Amino acid sequence: MCGRYQFSTAVNRALEALARRLERSTGTRPQTGDVAPSSSALIVVQGAAGPKVCLRTWGWTGQNGQIINARAETVTEKPLFRDNFARHRCVIPASSFYEWDGARHPYRFALAGEPLYLAGICNAEGRFVILTTAPNGCMRPIHDRMPLILRPEEVRPWLGDTGAALALLGKIPPELSRESLDGQLRLDELA
Repeated sequence: MCGRYQFSTAVNRALEALARRLERSTGTRPQTGDVAPSSSALIVVQGAAGPKVCLRTWGWTGQNGQIINARAETVTEKPLFRDNFARHRCVIPASSFYEWDGARHPYRFALAGEPLYLAGICNAEGRFVILTTAPNGCMRPIHDRMPLILRPEEVRPWLGDTGAALALLGKIPPELSRESLDGQLRLDELA
């Protein structure tokens, strides 16, 4: 969990504004649509003058293969993540994310009319992972983990204040809308 999300500028002005900022600063427009592990994606990091957008690759290599998520409960303890949490926190903007239940039925989760800001960490190699936490009410029937979701007013503290970031690790994500995708998408298109 979380193994796929969507970044769509067509449905959200805030995400379009981030895409335009990236294009102005790098000359590159971010990929829109489904974002899978190993994809290059737009993220927000703490720059010298405040938050800045950049492209990074989702997932980094661990001893047992590619790692795409880190548990919020242990991110400050695990040697692989501890230093990156202290120095390289990031936010992954998304329109929605996908999860599959135990029977492999796909669901899309979103926050009505608002972007999702997924908490993450990145490393010096230009890669990032998404932090996950215990599920809230909307996710619990589907999966035992979900992304740690920040509200817009929590983005700057997450990026720039380690004490605030530590406090946010224990937050309960907001309730999201849940849409069953059975019959609308083939599993081989998403998995």
